[in-house]
Amino acid sequence: MNKLQLWRRRSVLLAGLGLAGASLHNLARRPDTSPSNLATDTPPSTSQVESPDDDSSADQPLKLGWSAWADAEVVSLMAAKLIESELNQPVERVMADIGIQYQSVARGDLDLMLMAWLPGTHRDYWSKVRDRVLDLGPMYSGQLGWIVPDYVPREAISSIEQLKDPKLAARFDGRVQGIDPGSGLNQASLDALKQYGLSSIQLVASSSAAMAAVLAQAIEEQRWLIATSWTPHWMFARYKLRFLEDPKGSFGGTERIHAVARQGLDQRHPAVTAFLSRFHLPDRDLDGLLLQAQESSAEAAVATYLDRHPNRIRYWTTGEIS
Repeated sequence: MNKLQLWRRRSVLLAGLGLAGASLHNLARRPDTSPSNLATDTPPSTSQVESPDDDSSADQPLKLGWSAWADAEVVSLMAAKLIESELNQPVERVMADIGIQYQSVARGDLDLMLMAWLPGTHRDYWSKVRDRVLDLGPMYSGQLGWIVPDYVPREAISSIEQLKDPKLAARFDGRVQGIDPGSGLNQASLDALKQYGLSSIQLVASSSAAMAAVLAQAIEEQRWLIATSWTPHWMFARYKLRFLEDPKGSFGGTERIHAVARQGLDQRHPAVTAFLSRFHLPDRDLDGLLLQAQESSAEAAVATYLDRHPNRIRYWTTGEIS
């Protein structure tokens, strides 16, 4: 089985999981939580939020939300492993759509999420929950936008604005390959279509794995393709890609990816929230991690990285500088 077939197979498997449904099933195992309540704006009841003096759930794992994005898988796995091994606190990673994660952390049904793209990408989600969650600060930085393979000539296209030309749009089959429908990147892409007046272009929603598979096939065939993407991502280490210029600022500038916790977690688990407030990954390190994860597995990439950075782990988990 070649690499393209593997990517296609991964895409099919991810799609088959049903991200939101699988996530709701996991979240529903928490007492007093039902799937129908998870995506609502109802504030958490006092019975759902633990008090610092309540030891009834001391042995329960922390619920850490994540989405099927390249960086989210690696970062959430690394954080979970360190919380368990260094802080002796069990963790359960729960896959969920990003919108469900925000609402679930605000309600207290999830303890943590590590994928808050701020200030621009997730501004709508953030504005609804910011007063009901704890912002533990940024872990790394990123950029969003539309990309093309570098073999697409710059003189042919360098800016999103040029896609108003129907003939140029037709060279890309009138499509932009997107990711998850509820993602901030897809929402920003829909805004870009309106802001630039791109009547000859449509956004094709799928998943991050499907987007990567479609891009890989296009590159193999040397076809012109536009895809939604972001950094950090392993694709930028494997392929020569470039972002199209965004003169109207539809995708914002540099983003910071924050860790977010439910209210009260800093009192119930102060070591965990202190760890996450120090959990900063250099962007270059993360690029390498993501490529290694793609070529082997997320587990192997994280294990190798942790073995090579004991001093960083000590600082993250204790605040001590070696």
